[in-house]
Formats: sequence, structure tokens, C-alpha cells
Amino acid sequence: MQPKLTESEGAGLLLEEFVRAGLAIRPGHPLQVGGTVVLLDGYDPERRVGFEFITAEAGDRKSYTKEVLAALEEKVSRGEAFLLLVDEWEVDDAEELRIAARRFLETLRSRRVLP
Repeated sequence: MQPKLTESEGAGLLLEEFVRAGLAIRPGHPLQVGGTVVLLDGYDPERRVGFEFITAEAGDRKSYTKEVLAALEEKVSRGEAFLLLVDEWEVDDAEELRIAARRFLETLRSRRVLP
């Protein structure tokens, strides 16, 4: 079974939604996590908000190991970053990914991370 979205399609869709929300997203932005650096598909360093569409196509599973994901979750729980991480197998289509992005961004607005 093939994923429904390519890396480019998924990351591009997320970029659209995050820019529409007023974020200054930098594609391929490095983020220090534990003892390693990961390259996020998009990140606004001023607001500390970003996203990663995890795909086999991009080789993301080599970078986003269980340990790295746990370190990212810890960083988020401390309020050091606000990240939407979506695995390609968790969404069926572009609309589902768009809805996930909008819910995430709305949550950030309700927490006053975003205006």
C-alpha cells in the first residue's frame, strides 16, 4: 500500500496552512533535540512553531527515531517548541492533513501562542 501524499505534497500543504496563520516559516530548519539535530520541514524560530511530515520518501524515519520523538515531545511539554508531527500513514488524504494542521494552529491560538 502506498501513502496518499508525497513528501512534497504534504510538506507543501502544511507550509500553506502555517503561512496562512501568519507564521514566518523557514523550510528545512535545523532544531537541536537532545544530542542530535533534526531538519524540520518548516519552522518559525521566533514563535518556535513548526511542522514535520514524516515520510519514507524523505528518509525521515532514520532521523525521527523513538528516542528523537521522545526528546521532541519533552521539548514541547516544556514549552520550548510547538510542533505538529504527522506520519504519512496517519492521514488518508490532503483534506485530513489540512484539518490536522488547522486544529493544531487553532489550539495554539487558544493557548495564545499565536494571535
